[in-house]
Amino acid sequence: MHPDLQRALDALRAGVAGLDESALARRPPEGWSVAQVLEHLARGYAGTAYILNRCLEQGRTKARPVTWRDRVGGFVVVDLGWLPRGRQAPEVTRPSDAPSGDVLAQAEAALRLLDATAARVEARFGPRTRLANHPLLGPFDVRQWRRFHFIHTRHHLKQIARLRAL
Repeated sequence: MHPDLQRALDALRAGVAGLDESALARRPPEGWSVAQVLEHLARGYAGTAYILNRCLEQGRTKARPVTWRDRVGGFVVVDLGWLPRGRQAPEVTRPSDAPSGDVLAQAEAALRLLDATAARVEARFGPRTRLANHPLLGPFDVRQWRRFHFIHTRHHLKQIARLRAL
């Protein structure tokens, strides 16, 4: 597994270690439960894997031209590692009201799928080709996608830590 995605996986496992079903489902009035956070992450990993796989299937990238705003946003998030709080998640990544099943296993499986797909797309298009558009930050290459998912996971682990303290 790529180091950025391995770090995301290791951090995710450590962040939810020891939580039982009750703790996973506990939800504050103003936010998501740990299970919902895990489902959100799984949807994000799987969504990126899906769009990268579409690039492979179609033999072309899905990226639009990069704007100045994209470069700044990508630099702040991917290179500096700062993901601001308070943004609405894209609709496709929003969790259900009551996630079912082993949501940690689902997140792990989606992260492994992302890792495998990213490796294939990197071999096909190279490491610096802008592949697909992040909904808020614009077109990313495979390095940026991997790094983004590590930063995004770390961002939500802070949320999980707050939920553990409830």
